[in-house]
Amino acid sequence: MNELFGTAASSLAWALIDFLWQGLLVGWVAALLLALMRKARPQARYLVACGALLLCAALPLAGMLMRMAEADAGAASSALPVAAANTVAAAVSALPMTAIDAGRFAGWEPALQERLPLVLLFWALGAGLLALRMALGLAWVRRRTRAGQYRPDPAWQARLDELARRMGIARRVTLGLVHDLASPVTAGWWRPVVLVPASLVSGMPPQLLEALLAHELAHVRRCDYVVNLIQSAIEILLFYHPAVWWLSKRIREEREQIADDVAASTLGEPRRLALALSELDLFQSTPQLAPAAHGGKLMSRIKRLVRPEAEPLNWKLALPILGLAACAAFYSWSAPVHAAAASAPEPAARRVVKPGAEPPYAVVRAGDRGMSMSGSSDDWDEVKQARERIGGNFLWFREGGQAFYIQDPGMLARVDAAWAPVDKLSARMDEYGKEMDVHSKKMDALGKEMDIAARGFKPDEDKLRPVEKRMEALGEEMEKLGKQLGATDSVKERDRIQKRMSEVGRELGAAGNEIGQLHDGPGMRQAQESMEAIGRRMSEAGKPMEAIGKKMGALGKEMERESKAADKTVRALIREAREKGLAKPVPQAG
Repeated sequence: MNELFGTAASSLAWALIDFLWQGLLVGWVAALLLALMRKARPQARYLVACGALLLCAALPLAGMLMRMAEADAGAASSALPVAAANTVAAAVSALPMTAIDAGRFAGWEPALQERLPLVLLFWALGAGLLALRMALGLAWVRRRTRAGQYRPDPAWQARLDELARRMGIARRVTLGLVHDLASPVTAGWWRPVVLVPASLVSGMPPQLLEALLAHELAHVRRCDYVVNLIQSAIEILLFYHPAVWWLSKRIREEREQIADDVAASTLGEPRRLALALSELDLFQSTPQLAPAAHGGKLMSRIKRLVRPEAEPLNWKLALPILGLAACAAFYSWSAPVHAAAASAPEPAARRVVKPGAEPPYAVVRAGDRGMSMSGSSDDWDEVKQARERIGGNFLWFREGGQAFYIQDPGMLARVDAAWAPVDKLSARMDEYGKEMDVHSKKMDALGKEMDIAARGFKPDEDKLRPVEKRMEALGEEMEKLGKQLGATDSVKERDRIQKRMSEVGRELGAAGNEIGQLHDGPGMRQAQESMEAIGRRMSEAGKPMEAIGKKMGALGKEMERESKAADKTVRALIREAREKGLAKPVPQAG
């Protein structure tokens, strides 16, 4: 038994050491693939990052099993599954970057063999601390999701149930209000609970809070809580490798983007979710074991929802390429080159709109007039490609998993007419914004005047300082006289001290009056009057800004109503165009 334990410990230590270069290779390959897939859907990037993290977990396990199998190859019986170990080892050796012991010089082994117990000790300490942190996080989740730790809200529970039904979630999702969180948090898998800050229920518009709840339900539907637990376990075991932490961070970012897309598709309004996320720019830290709405890069998520664009290539792409080139050169020098067959990429799956959901559409205009999108932001790249192939003005939409476009002048004129009221309201909103800018500049100018006037609201330091010093000296003399008075028994000396104390008191009073005159001189009164006058002007200047703000608020509500009416009209026009045969399939590239 002791020999078996020693073999297992030695094999584990060598597997952890070998993973230093293996993890580096996996990280470089993953970074290169993700950079090349910057235009792909986040689901594809998520699968690549998850696969790379699972490979990181499999490599040390396979290395450990292979070493144990080699150590016990000569024994007639073994407590280890040798065949299974050889199978795993063969699968690992088939990878071009996992030739075990390749690149490890023979001179390293004796030096490291003596220090293997230290390697295991430090690894066990680090993994133990992180495991303790995870246990505390799970205890927090368990405690906070118990009944009685949150306050139910029947009205919002009903809205959450309706959202869950629309998103196809069969199991019960409970909503609870808490007072010590700043962002909604989803915890649990079998009986998920969405914890919502009570301040959001009372302070955030209902339609924005509903968008955040849709994001949380997307995590529930995808079972992200369970995946996050597995991810955290891998982080604990391979905590010492930066590639593991980078991959884990990338997985969380892609996971949040996927949840955003699912929520936006359910709501049919990506901009509503973007506006809701913008309200969460200030939040408190929450345990990573519980996915929260503020996860990932918040501002990049908001920008992606409003105007989705692929990340441009930059100099960082050169890092994994250079790393792989260096490893390839070293590998060719120290070990045989392993050939790897490249598999052809699978064609991208067609996006199919769920039954009962409104199909996405986009109004595309030639020149610099741009595009306006209604629906999921996943289609943005496809709309831009269609614009390049079709040209001119057209109405793009997706139905039954296929993209169509309408270029009939009559239909396009009716689409423009439907959105004309919204455009007029937008123009009015721009005018109000310009008026607000004018008044803001006036307010800034008054603020500068106030600063200048405040500088005059101070006494003359050159005159004030000598008086203050004189008062300080008189105060010290008064203190000394008090001590002398208490120490003497002579009546004559007492009279002298009391007489001097009276004189010092009169001098102190005169100095105090002098300081009062300096603080209440003509210059000070003039500065005070000037500041009061500027304050009255600022109050008057703020009244138009308040009035314009109210107008902009009312106009925003009117724009929302008109936008819904225009959207309804355009969707009716799409159905009419389909019936009349005016919709054509979007031509494919090439």
